[in-house]
Amino acid sequence: MEYANPVADGEVDPEELVEEISIVGVPGGTAWEDYGGWTAIAVREGIVAIASAIDEDPEELLEAATAGASRNFTEAKKEAERVQKDLQRMSRERLLPDEKTLEKVARYEAHLSRGLYKAWHELEALQTKRSGGAAPLARLDVQGLES
Repeated sequence: MEYANPVADGEVDPEELVEEISIVGVPGGTAWEDYGGWTAIAVREGIVAIASAIDEDPEELLEAATAGASRNFTEAKKEAERVQKDLQRMSRERLLPDEKTLEKVARYEAHLSRGLYKAWHELEALQTKRSGGAAPLARLDVQGLES
């Protein structure tokens, strides 16, 4: 109904128009939006009834309604895609903590790494002593890329 020229131009109140129109198979007194039993035949009869009530061609009204529904669908689809992109962007932004927190994590990781290597060297020294070997007091770990 919103695509009918008199309704769109404000010449006809859609509420009054709905009260004047009856569609076969659609119970009276029920809001059209709330009615769940719409069929293609009922929709076509509704378009014909609306068109005759406002003196418009039913085919033109159907074309206008179809084009409007298509535009609404396209706009809703674009909006859904935009929301999806926004959600993905926000998810990426929240994936890593801020720089200050990352620096703290790096310091803790370095501390744990040094402690791990110290414990590993002590274990190696104990295992070497147990097997009768001489364990060096100083150890050197070199890390980096091989060339």
